[in-house]
Amino acid sequence: MVYLILEARALVEVIKLPGVVIWAGSNVLTELNHKELLAKGFNVTRFNHPISGVNRSELEDALETIKEHHPTESIWVQYASQP
Repeated sequence: MVYLILEARALVEVIKLPGVVIWAGSNVLTELNHKELLAKGFNVTRFNHPISGVNRSELEDALETIKEHHPTESIWVQYASQP
């Protein structure tokens, strides 16, 4: 199962789940946080740009990238309501 996380608060919840693959934008995961999670054994990938979920094109591009790396996995996307 692959999770695309759009907000830091959701990351806190998803890392509690066993065996998940996590993708997040730079707005959710700093380089330091990313390295710390990797060191702890989490399967987490960080985009080098923000992914908010508000811009549909940005979200679709992120999903295509994830599909390239995980072609047989279901992708769960955190819902992001507009402010």
